[in-house]
Amino acid sequence: MNVDDARDDLAFIRALVAPEDHWQRQFGKLYAAAGACYSVQMLLHIGQFAGITPNDGLGAQLIGWGPSVVFLAILIWVIRRDGPQRSGLTSRAVGAVFAAVGMTNLALCLTIGSVALRLHSLTLWLIYPCVVMILQGLAWMVAFMLRRRGWLGLVAVGWFGVGVAMAVFIDNMVGYVAAATVGVVCFMLIPGLYLMRQAGRDA
Repeated sequence: MNVDDARDDLAFIRALVAPEDHWQRQFGKLYAAAGACYSVQMLLHIGQFAGITPNDGLGAQLIGWGPSVVFLAILIWVIRRDGPQRSGLTSRAVGAVFAAVGMTNLALCLTIGSVALRLHSLTLWLIYPCVVMILQGLAWMVAFMLRRRGWLGLVAVGWFGVGVAMAVFIDNMVGYVAAATVGVVCFMLIPGLYLMRQAGRDA
């Protein structure tokens, strides 16, 4: 082995164990933003049950689509402002999993949504958010297997539990929304804020 080979091996090892605070901060910021947007959406849905927010018309459409539009705007703004973040191999792998889950969610939305619309089935459409929660658990479970941090595994199990609970309450909208609220607050908003805090502490 020559000096150049040894230097390359050392660089590879550093990439594996690097703390990667910049990537973690950006990811945490975006995940917390998503959690905040969808927590507001859940509160508005609760308001619908209480008769405070609209159940139909433009208001209901804004409740359904508004948080996703707001998060998309935040996503574009953060990425354009911060630019690409330096990251090691593990973070790139975790990021790739979450990106793949995002694309899978979009495909599932089009697939399940089109069938639900054709069959005029609300129940069929409500399966989609359950699957989204399960896929979030999958992404966090991969992160746990790669990073070997216990709290990542707890978040993954939490998402799995939320997906199953939503399926159990699929014919009870109060229970369904309550389970979804627990998911976005406990396993999206809070982990995102925690990642931001940890990145800032280690910086």
